[in-house]
Amino acid sequence: MKRFFILFAAMMIGAAVWSQNVFTVVYATSDDGFVNIRQTPSNKGKILGKLWMFSHGLGNGVYRGEKGNWTKVSVGKVTGWCYSKYVGSQNWYDGTGATMLVANSPRTVIYGENFADEEMGLPYFSWVDKGTIIADKYEEEGEYYVLVTAHDHLFVKKSDVKVVKK
Repeated sequence: MKRFFILFAAMMIGAAVWSQNVFTVVYATSDDGFVNIRQTPSNKGKILGKLWMFSHGLGNGVYRGEKGNWTKVSVGKVTGWCYSKYVGSQNWYDGTGATMLVANSPRTVIYGENFADEEMGLPYFSWVDKGTIIADKYEEEGEYYVLVTAHDHLFVKKSDVKVVKK
């Protein structure tokens, strides 16, 4: 009976982790280098902006959800819908790390390259909701955790996340 409860508890913890959002960066995969961001999930929706191709090892948008064949994305302050066929993704969580970074602020900010130049202001990349799993592959640099890509990096303040052991 005790084994049953331990197994049940482990399954519930696993389900809780997978029910959370995972920070995912998105980019265009179309031949022309971009995909339109539309106000509604329809090819008739008003165009609000563009999601560009993967550049320097990093996409330029953040995944926010799906509806049918459409992916909801945020690029800067624009949030809208892109046709899923032309959207690729990347993230820093695959479940294999011993610990994971979890957003601990209502809107945890993710910063872009050149974060150390605080006199000029921290470059804003995007945000994630509290409870979002940010990564289980990361490095530490001063007051920040670093998400490494092929060329550019993303940063999150240590004070804005909690490190959770799996």
